[in-house]
Amino acid sequence: MTATVPIAKKRRLGEGSKYSRSEILNLKDLFDSHDLDNDGRVTASELMTALKGGPLRQGALSTFRSVDINKNCVLTFNEYLRRIYPYANDREYKVMLAWVKRTPPEEQPEPLFEPTAQQLREIAKMFDRFDSNGDGVIQIQELVATAAALGYDELEVEELFRVTDKDMDGTISFTEFIDLMKMSYI
Repeated sequence: MTATVPIAKKRRLGEGSKYSRSEILNLKDLFDSHDLDNDGRVTASELMTALKGGPLRQGALSTFRSVDINKNCVLTFNEYLRRIYPYANDREYKVMLAWVKRTPPEEQPEPLFEPTAQQLREIAKMFDRFDSNGDGVIQIQELVATAAALGYDELEVEELFRVTDKDMDGTISFTEFIDLMKMSYI
């Protein structure tokens, strides 16, 4: 007798996007709760006021700086989307922006960092530092060991590894590492 395994229904996501419309709308609500003057932008002062003395307040400024892609000390919803969904393409961003009525869909997403030839050489040197066994890819153990030596939290580094390993082959290729640098360049 053979047991049949029920096939899970695929969850249909929003019009032309692999991301959930409800998640985007919840993110917009979160953004709006930080945008105290309702101008479509969140300043560091607004964020700190919105968080009051809560548990998230301690790391809020560090997070604010990492989300502020263009480093103008003001966060837009576009920047929220770019950081939370770094692998979405421009069409998907346009769809996600259209879901939130107050953000005009024609608003262009914040540009990602594009490294120069010199910066690519520097990124290659960083990659080589993480690739301690020299096999041309970074395994999770290599990333954790090197990042831990630099003072990073092991669990956060493991999560970063999972997000960066786009093809889910258990390694970070040089191309994936460049994409990580483009997304996180400060």
